[in-house]
Amino acid sequence: MRILFILSFLIFASCDNSSLPKQKGFFAPEFGYPKYENQALCNFKFSRNLSSNIIKTNECNYEIYYKDLDAKIYLNKIKLTSNLNELSSKFDEKVFNNSEYADQILTSEYSDPSKKVYSRIYFFVGDTPSNIQFYLTDSVSNYISSSTYFNSKPNYDSLLPYIHYIRSDIRKFIESFDWINE
Repeated sequence: MRILFILSFLIFASCDNSSLPKQKGFFAPEFGYPKYENQALCNFKFSRNLSSNIIKTNECNYEIYYKDLDAKIYLNKIKLTSNLNELSSKFDEKVFNNSEYADQILTSEYSDPSKKVYSRIYFFVGDTPSNIQFYLTDSVSNYISSSTYFNSKPNYDSLLPYIHYIRSDIRKFIESFDWINE
């Protein structure tokens, strides 16, 4: 009888209705295969994802807006005189300021001497305001500085699928980029 009582007590004592908190989950977006078209702006042309829109902010500065991702790629065109070193220094300062919260910075370079296109891309791993920054130049008279921003609180883990999607668009943008003779 004593064993039955102890066994009954252990069975009832082990029944606990406590619940564990639900783990954070992130929405897993599904992206369709991107379609591109050639786009000419100011004195340059490139391939643009059709799911994005081009917004002209002033003379030769533009935003590539992704409505579904609530993200923008800012394109700022600067006419070079003899200030390439100064512009590169300012861009490096911008990269440094953005990297305060980065766990890692990945750099990639692209050059196509036949089209006079030279580029450097910075990918920031971590909760940074801008996860991708890059510039394009012909190193003589044209320079484009660019940054990517999401209209949300920086959370690298939840933004990662969107960052990868835009990163592939930026690669296509750079590889298809060409200067138009003025």
